[in-house]
Amino acid sequence: MSAPDPKQVFETLMVNARPQKQQNLRIMHEICAELHRLGSKDFSLATLGRMSEGRGGMSQRALYNATSGDFKVLIRTWANFASAGRVTAKSKPSGTQATDGDLLKKIGDPALRTLLGYIIAERDQLRSEVQVLKANTKVVINRRVLPGHINVTPQGQVVQVMSSAGLSDTEIQALTQAISPEFLQQEGWSEGPNGEILNRNGRKLFDIGFANAIRKAIMS
Repeated sequence: MSAPDPKQVFETLMVNARPQKQQNLRIMHEICAELHRLGSKDFSLATLGRMSEGRGGMSQRALYNATSGDFKVLIRTWANFASAGRVTAKSKPSGTQATDGDLLKKIGDPALRTLLGYIIAERDQLRSEVQVLKANTKVVINRRVLPGHINVTPQGQVVQVMSSAGLSDTEIQALTQAISPEFLQQEGWSEGPNGEILNRNGRKLFDIGFANAIRKAIMS
């Protein structure tokens, strides 16, 4: 498809613009037209902003602002127009599908034709941006087996529960035995209400949470 005519887009942008903005749009339009005549494909904001500022138009910094959308549309239109080139009636094969330019020429209302040209320029830019995103999208799936086991919360969050140092069956059995009531009674010990281990005199042998920590290690 051929790109819309930058002149039509320029005229549309000029309709409701204030005098100062019209002047800046005119300078930008003239710069883009000059670059096109010279065969340049460099329609970057940096280049055009620098040239515009040098001719008394919009500054390079202001061109990057969100409020400079109309200028960016005009620049993108020229960039697409320069990249596509002009398709003449002689070079266009017979029986081919009508281009955007052909469709625009069939619209009798100048205002409607200009507005459609503006929309086509925006569409072409969006297509270009989508292609760039597709080219730079890479999804990496990690299929390595994680240690421990996985729990999923009601909110859908995945939580990895790490296995305690990869205990063997023998080690788990030894820890289980160490806090079993039979073993504690045999040694004259007892477990306190907070997981501490006490001797027969009630003196604390292992601090609070000792037995609880072992149970968590065994169950993980």
